[in-house]
Amino acid sequence: MKILFVVGASMLAAMFQMPATPPVKMGLWESSVAMKMSGADMPPQMAGMGGRTTIVRSCYTPESYAKAMSNSQGDCTRTHEVWGAKSWSFDLSCRSGQATGHFEMTFDSQESAHGSMHMTMNAGGHSMQTDSTMTMHYLGADCGKVSPDRPEIVH
Repeated sequence: MKILFVVGASMLAAMFQMPATPPVKMGLWESSVAMKMSGADMPPQMAGMGGRTTIVRSCYTPESYAKAMSNSQGDCTRTHEVWGAKSWSFDLSCRSGQATGHFEMTFDSQESAHGSMHMTMNAGGHSMQTDSTMTMHYLGADCGKVSPDRPEIVH
């Protein structure tokens, strides 16, 4: 789940270079992430996590945008990062959970985006995969009580 939030926080952002101007508006955003986990030898305690949707509100400022777009996200590293006029993709590798995957985001406008992520990981000797789809939309310039440092899980 930690990997999901690392990537979720990074979703808002030429080739191999972050654009100087963010492709989206700064302010309060709401993301809906639908995640499905599978694996032949998935641990019993995770078997009930077959399908789950999480809604998160995040406040993006120029500073939090730059931090989210940096390639220093804990123990995860991005490679093969590609920026297009309205897209962003990269491969992800995380030491914890021996996780690898691929992420793609399309910026539909400055107020909406959608994307997907596929991850393969090893949790306690059990191999499993997660497939996620996400949609994001802009709620407004005022972030209210949501801090740029701490996204709020709505559901």
